This record gives sequence, structure tokens and C-alpha cells, in this order.
Amino acid sequence: MLHLFTKRQPKKLFERMINMHHAALYKHAFWMTGKQEVAADMVQETYFQAWQCINSLKSEDKALPWLLTILRRAVYREQRYQYRQIETVEQLSIIDASDHQNDDACLLDIYGALEAISAKHKDVFLLHYLHGFSYNEISEQLEIPKGTVMSRLARARDALQSLLDQTKQDNVIQIGAVLRGQNKNE
Repeated sequence: MLHLFTKRQPKKLFERMINMHHAALYKHAFWMTGKQEVAADMVQETYFQAWQCINSLKSEDKALPWLLTILRRAVYREQRYQYRQIETVEQLSIIDASDHQNDDACLLDIYGALEAISAKHKDVFLLHYLHGFSYNEISEQLEIPKGTVMSRLARARDALQSLLDQTKQDNVIQIGAVLRGQNKNE
């Protein structure tokens, strides 16, 4: 079996993974949990578990999907034991929402809508729009057919559009480009 590194390289590889992917992991954890402290804890748990099974990483270019899988599993385990609440609007404003910088009301509506859809739809939506993964990459990562990815993404967009229509029409216009499915990796 071909290993990615020699006995001295795991630490350097691990440090590179942390430096390269920490922000993406934290954003993903924050969108999943809605709490800064829980998101930070989940990222730390991800690193702990990743270090324990670092030998299972076969290619450094697959590090982010591998870490995201570990993170999602850690969050789901944690969610079985804790009741989640939405943090204050000030805490939501830390998210990089590209065109909607510091629009707290919009972010709160988007977060609320994401909380209302199923976990399997939210996973696909976040992987595609937050991290920019293609349908094929998501299919590999979640171990589901590409058609299922496309279907879940379409249903997630439709559900979010419907939920946001119920809140504020202004916010629908602001995030319309995202919900219409504009992504460079499609």
C-alpha cells in the first residue's frame, strides 16, 4: 500500500492541513451548529480524529473532503446530545457571505431557513455553495449517486426559496443568485 508520507512527514502534513483548511472547517461547523463555541469545539474534535487516522488519508489534495466528512460526523454525534439555539445576530455576522457583508437580518433569515431543511439537503447545499464542490466531488464525499446530489441540491434551493419567500421579499432578491444555482463547478 502506498502511503502519502514517511514517518517524519505526518506532522508537517497535518500542520499544512490545519493552515489550509481551518477557515473552511470553522465556517462549515458554524453553519451546521449556529454557535461559535460549538463550532470551534467541533473543529478541534475533527483535528483530533484526523490525527488519529492520518494514515488513512491517501492523497493530500483530498484533505478537505476528508476533513469535512470527519467534521460532519462529529457534529451529528454532538447534536444527538445537545439542543441547539440560534446565537445572536452579532455572532452571525462573522460569516463571509460574499455580497451580503454584515447584513445581519439576511444572514439570520438564511440560517433560519437552513435550519428548517433536512440535514441531507443542508449537507449538499453547504458543500456546493459554501465550499464550491462539484456534483461529482459531493457524490464521492457523501457516497451517493450524482443524480441524488443534483436532486437534493434542487430541493434544497426550492425549500430555501419558499422559506425565504415567507420571511422577507428583500432577502430573496439579495440571495437570488445563490438560490438560482449559480456555481462555477456545476
